[in-house]
Amino acid sequence: MRKPRDDGEDDGGLDSLLDTMTNVVGILVLVLIVTQMSVADVVTRITTENKIDENAVQELQKELEQLQEQESELEQVLINPDSVNIDRQREELRRQKELLQRRKELIKQREKEKNEYSIKIEQDKKQADQSQQQVEAAQNKREELETLITESLQKKATLEAKLARTPKTEAPADIEVSIPDPRPAPPGAKELTVLCTGDEIFLVNFDAFRETAKKRAMGLAITTTSKREPEKGIDVKKFTERWERMKDQDDFFDVEYYVQNERFPRLRMKPRKGRGASAAELLNPRSRVRKAWLSQIDITKYYARFNVMPDSFAVYAVARRFFTESGMLSGWTPQSDSYELTSWVPGGMELGPPRPKPPPKPTDPNASPPKPPNVID
Repeated sequence: MRKPRDDGEDDGGLDSLLDTMTNVVGILVLVLIVTQMSVADVVTRITTENKIDENAVQELQKELEQLQEQESELEQVLINPDSVNIDRQREELRRQKELLQRRKELIKQREKEKNEYSIKIEQDKKQADQSQQQVEAAQNKREELETLITESLQKKATLEAKLARTPKTEAPADIEVSIPDPRPAPPGAKELTVLCTGDEIFLVNFDAFRETAKKRAMGLAITTTSKREPEKGIDVKKFTERWERMKDQDDFFDVEYYVQNERFPRLRMKPRKGRGASAAELLNPRSRVRKAWLSQIDITKYYARFNVMPDSFAVYAVARRFFTESGMLSGWTPQSDSYELTSWVPGGMELGPPRPKPPPKPTDPNASPPKPPNVID
């Protein structure tokens, strides 16, 4: 009989150890296989991706050489400063300085050109704006002219139509024109002053104004002359203050009282606007100027003296023709815009201390005869 197996023997533990070692070996083999495959793949990929460029290698080699030269120069300077080529460094500095100067000048020139271009652009812009304004003004003027031409053509057509409907009439008789003949006024004739201003005529009644002023001046002279010091004459200040407060008036004028040169009482006539006679009133036989004023003038005792302002020559021409047709002699004097109608005060009164009379002027035998004070033409 087979001898029974002893349970105390340990054969089963070897089997387990063998199984374990087999498993470990298998795992290592698998790891080795995977590692070999990964390394091969990585080598292949790196080889494929990192291909060497010969041009890049040459450029890098040049840069490396330059850096090595700079390193060598720096080492020489640090180790032995006396080995530095001073002339070479100075030349290099001079060259860099010239280059910098040229760059500055170039920048300055570019800046100047830039400013000039900016100014030119601004001028061109202004010129363009002015040209645009001129074009617009010319366009507006053209439109105005076109409108004016259209209106003129319409007026011309209207006038031509009226002219076609107007019957023909004979030409009027020739106008007789008299040539001026300056000559003295008739002896004993008194002057009738006529002011032509504002396109109206104004008759001046000097006699009435002067008579009133004479009476007032004589009254003031008495009250403004010192009884204690009569040699001082009429007090200028007192007389002037009272005299200039006085006024006068008629249908044509407002009269102002004033003192000339602090010595002479005077009158200034101010025409009352709208109170004069127009050309239409002179031509109308039933007008107030014809009935109330001109009809009462005795043409045998007066002659007319017209003072004509620049704005009233037309009314003067009508008045002059009316006076001529009525048989009244006339003369005229053109006046400037600054002309004022003034008058003296009868009596020869002077303010202040009396003055000595000046010596008479000697007569000049070669002098031309004086112009007569009253001239008609």
